[in-house]
Amino acid sequence: MFFIRRDRISVDRSRNSGIIFDCALQNKAPRLATVLSQEYELWFTAQVHAGPAEFLSRLLFDLTSQLTNTAAYRQDEGRGLKLIWPFSTRQLQRIEDFRQGNEPYFEIRNRLLVKSQHYKTDGTSLHEAQFNEESAFASGTNAYPICFKIDHEEWTKLLDEIGFRHIILQELSLPAFPPEFRRAQDHLKEAWRHHRAGRERPALLSCFNAFECLGFDLMGTPDVKRVDVLALLMDGKEQAKQEKIKALWAAVGNYCHLGRHDKGPPVQLSHQDGELALVSATVLLKYLAG
Repeated sequence: MFFIRRDRISVDRSRNSGIIFDCALQNKAPRLATVLSQEYELWFTAQVHAGPAEFLSRLLFDLTSQLTNTAAYRQDEGRGLKLIWPFSTRQLQRIEDFRQGNEPYFEIRNRLLVKSQHYKTDGTSLHEAQFNEESAFASGTNAYPICFKIDHEEWTKLLDEIGFRHIILQELSLPAFPPEFRRAQDHLKEAWRHHRAGRERPALLSCFNAFECLGFDLMGTPDVKRVDVLALLMDGKEQAKQEKIKALWAAVGNYCHLGRHDKGPPVQLSHQDGELALVSATVLLKYLAG
């Protein structure tokens, strides 16, 4: 019987090959086992052991973790294995839409073709070598499929390293932020972190702060009016266009103001509410920075 131990999850930034699951394949049975072939799949599910699962992708092998021979595993022997998820932005967005700020749950399913030779306690062969299809179970729980979740902080870090925000933003060709927008960009990154953790009110507050800091950062004085900031950023643009952007800025700011404090009846902010604020604020800031 084979088991898989998950050790680490990371992004290979040097080759940009995907999300990597560092694992170890272990043979715990009293036998000499040779893995002749192995296949792995990644599935996404609502929560561990609950509800239907959705197929994401075949997992690829990282060549740096693959042995060039098929040496047999002795009892309790384990070897490192790196499995690559060649994700797409649509898959990441599907997960973000589905989890609604909760921790994402995954399954690893697998199939192994194994040649095994069992032995008696005295070391003599029990029978001739056998060829069987097997599935590797989860180390520690003995469960199949191998179910696990990724906590908020780790998942957010992975998305940050990938550079993923929202599929709408991934499809747009947007300029990088200039140095004078650095503080606004930091607030925006903080907003995305809050949003991914399901903290919508702080997310909106960070969006609001991203716009509020522009006056001082661009003009060096406090209490700068929005119209003066726009005049600087849109110098040479038609007055009609400036008026429309001014109105759009006001609308986004008023919406993000919901994250600051309540006046009147309490307002419940959903994951979709935060998504609207984040996408709108990101696109508008990128437009102003361009």
